[in-house]
Amino acid sequence: MCEVLASIIIAALSSIAVLLISEKKARAFSIVMTIIIAALLAKPILAGVQKPYYEKYVLPGLHQIGADLEFRVDSLSALFLAITGLIFIAVAWAASWEIEERPRLYLALMFASEAALIGVFASWNLFWFYLFWEFTLLPMFVHILYWGGERKVYAAYKFFVYTQIGGLMLLVAIVLGWLYGAHSFNFDAFASSLAVAPDWVKVAFAWLTLLSFFIKMPVPPFHTWLPAAHVEAPSPSSVILASLMLKMGGYAFIRITLGMASFILGGALPLIALWAALASVYAATVAIAQTDFKRVVAYTSITHMSMSTIGAAIWALGLQNASVMGFIGSVFEMISHSFVVGALFLLSGVIKHYCHTRQIPKIRGLAFVAPIMSTIIMIAIFAGFGLPGTSGYPAELSLVASAAGMAKYNSLGTIVIALLLLTIATVTGYLVWDAQRMLFTRPPIEVKDVRFYHVGPILYLLTISIIIGVVPYLVMAPLHQALNQFHVWVIG
Repeated sequence: MCEVLASIIIAALSSIAVLLISEKKARAFSIVMTIIIAALLAKPILAGVQKPYYEKYVLPGLHQIGADLEFRVDSLSALFLAITGLIFIAVAWAASWEIEERPRLYLALMFASEAALIGVFASWNLFWFYLFWEFTLLPMFVHILYWGGERKVYAAYKFFVYTQIGGLMLLVAIVLGWLYGAHSFNFDAFASSLAVAPDWVKVAFAWLTLLSFFIKMPVPPFHTWLPAAHVEAPSPSSVILASLMLKMGGYAFIRITLGMASFILGGALPLIALWAALASVYAATVAIAQTDFKRVVAYTSITHMSMSTIGAAIWALGLQNASVMGFIGSVFEMISHSFVVGALFLLSGVIKHYCHTRQIPKIRGLAFVAPIMSTIIMIAIFAGFGLPGTSGYPAELSLVASAAGMAKYNSLGTIVIALLLLTIATVTGYLVWDAQRMLFTRPPIEVKDVRFYHVGPILYLLTISIIIGVVPYLVMAPLHQALNQFHVWVIG
C-alpha cells in the first residue's frame, strides 16, 4: 500500500502542473486533482484500518542517521488524512471563484500545502515530520502576504514569527533527544532512546513540544497571531489554516507530547486540562465583543481547539471510561471543527462578496432580502454551537462526559466541567446573537441572494457535518479502533 507517498507526489506534481496551463483550465484541474487525492487518502479509513500499515523508503545518506522516509497509517492518522483530502476539495472549489489575482500561483501553493500536510499526518520519522511541519508555513505565509487584506504584511509576519518560534522549540526538543542516545528519528526508536536519557532531557522534551503544539493549535495565551492571520487571509486560505494547520498541533500534541511524554507530565495534566478550560472561556468571552464576522469565527476556532485540549489531557490521565471519552471527544471535536469552522470561514467570504462588508452591525435584514443566504447562515450557526444533528453535538457531549468522569477522581474536574459548560453556553449565545443581528434587524440592506456555485463548498462541508452528527458511528468506530492501535511509549 503506497497511498501516502502517491498522494504527496500527485499533490507536488499538481503544484507544478497548474503553473503550466491556462487559468481557466487550472481552476477545473485543481478541483479534479483534489478529488483524486481525497479518494486516495480516504481509502484507508473506508477500508477500515484493521492494523497499522507502514511505508518505508531508504534514502542514501540519510539512512545512516536514521532518517529514512517512513509513514505509518493507523485509524487516528487515517482520519486526519481523510479530512485533509475532503477539506481541500472545498478549498479548491472556493478558490476557483474567490481568487481573481494570479490564481495559478495561489493553486500551486495550495497543492504544496496539501503535500506537506499529508506528510505531517502520516510521518513516522521525526526528521521528516519536522521538515513537513516547517514546510506548511511557507505557502500560508505567501497566501496571507500576497492575497491578504489591508494589514496583510503585519498579519503574515506575525504568523511567521509565532509559528517559527514554535517550530524552533520542536526542533530543540528533537535535537536534544537525538543527542542523548537516539540512533534513529523513527518514532519507536526515538522514544526508546529518550527513555534512558537524563531526566532533564525528558522534562525539556515534554514541555518544549507541549508549548510548540499549543502555539500551533493555538491555546491562549499563545493565540494572538491567529485572529490577525484569519482576518487578513483570503477565505479559502483561512480554511486551510483553521481546518487543517491547527489540527497539526492537536494531532501532534496527542501523538508526540502525550504519546511519548504523558508520564513525565504526570501531575501537571489536571492543570493542563484546567488551563485549556480557562482558555476556552477566555476565547469565547472575547468573541462576544467582535464586530467582524470573520474575527468572531477566528475566536470560535480558538475556543474549539482549547476544548479539544481538555479531552486530550483527560485521556492522558488514564481514568478508565473518562479517558476513553476524553480521547474520543478531543479528536471528534477537531474533526467537527474542521468542517464547521471551514464552512463558517467560507461563509465570511460569501458575506463579504455580496454585502461588501463583514461588519455585523452593518449587515441587516438578510432574512427579508436573501432567504437562501440566510438559511445557510443559520445552518452554519447551528453547527457552530453543536446543535443536535450536527457533528459538534457528539463531540461536545463526549467532552462533557470526560470532564464529569475526571471530577470523580480529581477535584479540579468539577471546575473543568463548569468552565466547559460555560464555554458551550457562551458560544451558543454570541453566535445566535450575531445571527439575529445580521438576519432580522430592520431596515434590511440591499443585497442580491447567493448563487449556488458560491455557496456550494459551504453546503458540501455542512452536509458532511450533518452526516457525522446524525451518524456519529462513522467517526466513533475508527476512534475506538484508534485507541486500541495507539502506541503510548512509557519514558517516565
